[in-house]
Amino acid sequence: MNAFHLAAIFSLLSVPVLADEVWDSDMGQIVYEAEEGGAAIFSFTNVDAYPAKLIIPGLAGNYSNRSSHDAFWIGQGAGACTAFMSHGDAPASSQWGRAQVVFDSPEFPTSVTVILGFCLDEPNIVIRGE
Repeated sequence: MNAFHLAAIFSLLSVPVLADEVWDSDMGQIVYEAEEGGAAIFSFTNVDAYPAKLIIPGLAGNYSNRSSHDAFWIGQGAGACTAFMSHGDAPASSQWGRAQVVFDSPEFPTSVTVILGFCLDEPNIVIRGE
């Protein structure tokens, strides 16, 4: 094996696999599921116990320069928003809102705090992921 092959192997080992980013919270696991169009997609259980997705624009592929990121979330339960939102193949939902995702450290691995708001309200519901 030459130096090029070794460098390629080591570079792959330093980048986390998406499914390896899982945080435990009081609501269940927060999982880095996918990357789409420059956004990172996390799955989590919302405060009403329904599954939800967190969409974080600009975070895809960023494993070493994380901080505080504006985001939005879409849930599967009954919602109170006057407009509907959808993501991917999921049906449109009236359960959605703004979010803030704050990483404790700029590099993977790190703990995370997710702050949710309903509809266009200011995020104020805190979910801590360790």
